Amino acid sequence: MGNDNENLLNIFKKEYIKSGSFDSIGGDSKDIIDLLIADYDESSLEDKIKKAKCEYTKKKFEIFCRKRFRLMFDNSVLKLQSENKLENNISKNINDLFNEYKKNILNTDVSIKEIREKVFKEVRLSQDVPEFIGEDMRSYGPFKKGEVISIPLRNAEILIREKLAEN
Repeated sequence: MGNDNENLLNIFKKEYIKSGSFDSIGGDSKDIIDLLIADYDESSLEDKIKKAKCEYTKKKFEIFCRKRFRLMFDNSVLKLQSENKLENNISKNINDLFNEYKKNILNTDVSIKEIREKVFKEVRLSQDVPEFIGEDMRSYGPFKKGEVISIPLRNAEILIREKLAEN
């Protein structure tokens, strides 16, 4: 800052501090007083201002790009033409991708899942068996020694192998 500005700023600081005018602002005016008392280096202020402008411009540009891309995307879905050649090319590419995916989705063979017949086996229990989840994800039991039960084949084979049941 030039000397004239520094003098004016100093006069402003002193007047406000002496007169206690900050009381009329309300709240805690300590932060404002600290800002007025602090001395700033002109080059550091310029750097901060440039950085703030840069950040602001960057955010605005990102928002602009998002809006334009969204517009291109929407236009490509609706098959509308843009006045801009670049945007037309991007829209065409997006549309081509959609068509490719649509073709892949529509040409997919959908097969009906085979319904497997559940095979059960009857076994006689040689011991008490606590509750368990069968191969078919159903709950079985608890069972007492000597009971004859009908359970999925694989579970029956496991009980026989573990000598908890017999044929």
